[in-house]
Amino acid sequence: MVILQAEPRSRTRGSERQPLISVAIPTFRRPDMLRRAVESVLQQDFSDWELVISDDEGPVGETWRILCEYAREEPRIQVIENRRGRGQVDNTNNAMLACSGHWIKLLHDDDWLAPGALRRFAELARAYPGAAFITSTCHLVQDKGIRYRRGSETYLYSSQECLTDLYLAGKTRLLGIVPSTLLVNSKVVRAGCQMRNHRSISWGVDQLFFVDLACHGDMVAIDDGLVFYDITDHASITASGSFPQIDQETFDLKRLTWTLLKDKRGLPDPETLVRALRVARLRGRIGRQPISVSIRDAIQILRPSVLRAANKAMQAWTRAPGMILCVLSFGNSLI
Repeated sequence: MVILQAEPRSRTRGSERQPLISVAIPTFRRPDMLRRAVESVLQQDFSDWELVISDDEGPVGETWRILCEYAREEPRIQVIENRRGRGQVDNTNNAMLACSGHWIKLLHDDDWLAPGALRRFAELARAYPGAAFITSTCHLVQDKGIRYRRGSETYLYSSQECLTDLYLAGKTRLLGIVPSTLLVNSKVVRAGCQMRNHRSISWGVDQLFFVDLACHGDMVAIDDGLVFYDITDHASITASGSFPQIDQETFDLKRLTWTLLKDKRGLPDPETLVRALRVARLRGRIGRQPISVSIRDAIQILRPSVLRAANKAMQAWTRAPGMILCVLSFGNSLI
């Protein structure tokens, strides 16, 4: 692993004070977007951080030169070359495993932090030090403009509540949980919870990571946009999946999550749930898939089991788990 810093220093854990938050950015051939992400970290009003950037291309690429400049100017920035294997999974793990902070803030190179984001994440981390991970909602960056999401309610999900919500695509879906909104407890990563490849899942590796994180403990979620999530028209893994592939991987993820649920009472089985999710996704697919497929998906709602599954999912969208925390107010108010 090649490491570039302004001044070489020992990475032996415990030899120096650990930052509270390590920001981990995996990157590959997006220098302009990466600049935006790095600048959003440098402009934060919270200083107890380090930034670890894992470059999947390495010293031969244009990005490496840009990162060298940042590392020379800011000693809290580390630049490392990914030698674990090419791709999102290995590059993300490479970045996370090089972090020394108590918490790891994932950030994709095409996304960026909102002003004050690290300060808010830090307050949540101090308030809930035993959580496996913390997440926020995000501002959606679209070709037609930015859709801002602002709020202040904070929720605590137990491991099983989180798994159930992920299974139903409930409140976590409504919040817009993506890798860039995650703040992960470094103890969880060191315990072996990292992104992983799966024989039948490539498009959904992010969702698989969320499921794995939920198996390691509680999730705290804040309904406030702390990250700008870029869904404009540019190349990404998420955008590359075909609808049949997405549906198949969704089924595989639901089936896997189903096996982890301790209480399945009242929950639709994976096949029925995926039928209901295809109905929910129909609006965005009309005109982008054969009309016969759209008709097939639409008539699924006539099945009583699918209708019940859809109602169950809608209930999960609008209702948080039993333990709703008091609102966390930052700034002049008390927590």
